[in-house]
Amino acid sequence: MTDLSPLADTELRVTFLGTGAPRPSFDRYGPITLVEAGGQVILVDPGPGLRERLLQAGSFALISGIDHVLVSHLHYDHTVSLPDLWLTGWLYGRRTPLVVEGPEGTVAMMRHIEQAFTWDTEYRRAVGVPAAGVDIQARDVQPGVIFERNGLTVTAFEVEHMPVDLASRQRLPLWGQTLGFRFDYHGRSLVLTGDTRPCDNVISHAEGVDVLVHEVQVPSPDETDEAKLANVSLSVHTEPRDAARIFAKTKPRLAIYSHIIPPDATEAELLAATPYDGPLVAAYDMMMVTIGEQIITGPRPPAQARSFERSGAIRPAHQRR
Repeated sequence: MTDLSPLADTELRVTFLGTGAPRPSFDRYGPITLVEAGGQVILVDPGPGLRERLLQAGSFALISGIDHVLVSHLHYDHTVSLPDLWLTGWLYGRRTPLVVEGPEGTVAMMRHIEQAFTWDTEYRRAVGVPAAGVDIQARDVQPGVIFERNGLTVTAFEVEHMPVDLASRQRLPLWGQTLGFRFDYHGRSLVLTGDTRPCDNVISHAEGVDVLVHEVQVPSPDETDEAKLANVSLSVHTEPRDAARIFAKTKPRLAIYSHIIPPDATEAELLAATPYDGPLVAAYDMMMVTIGEQIITGPRPPAQARSFERSGAIRPAHQRR
């Protein structure tokens, strides 16, 4: 997709296209994670700024090359770029259906998105954009193995991000669920927690994992109305001190913070607030992690600037895997 060194047959690659949350930031776009294994590419949580980050990471070939999306939950900062990925990918070369899998409500959401953009898709087909690639295949998934192909297994597990009563801390009666995902590929492993407060299910699925990517929120010390509102979400997120306990129990080869609240929290601040002496880094936008015999972190090389006309983005389905 880009001018990257090819992955070895047993390596996983993770690119953090966005490491923020709902709060807008020039430095941290919304939560967007790209997972690559062999020739397989899965996008997790298409948050704000997705189209631009995909162009930066892999030009038009990456935009059109993504046809499988996992959604951890239905908050807008994890789903708002779904229409963009669907339509931009189709317009610029995807000729296979877009597969979208997530918790209860995913199918209904995607049907509404299709309906909302009916005029757009009919217009483009009328002027000659091929119909192939405009279809969406959505699926509501339950915890368990949801994907197995060419050595890659993806397991969904439930995490604790549903709303609670602030006084009693009891879960409120809202339908739905929130998910984390574990990726296993030829002996390499990755866990993405999604959004969650401290959760035993994360520990059971991440024990001994190569890389554990965990969300984090640093409480605001201010007394303004805005700070108080920001701290309301602490009931459904994880503070650094609690993340430290999870890292200590799971013992990953590398722990990584992402979905960082507030977005201006620095790595030094996060590490200082986390009483954990194992390997821990804070992700940044366009950070890439290769998981193999060694775990290598660094910035993802930007894609060479190419015009769409010379991008090679339109490829038959049999060339995508």
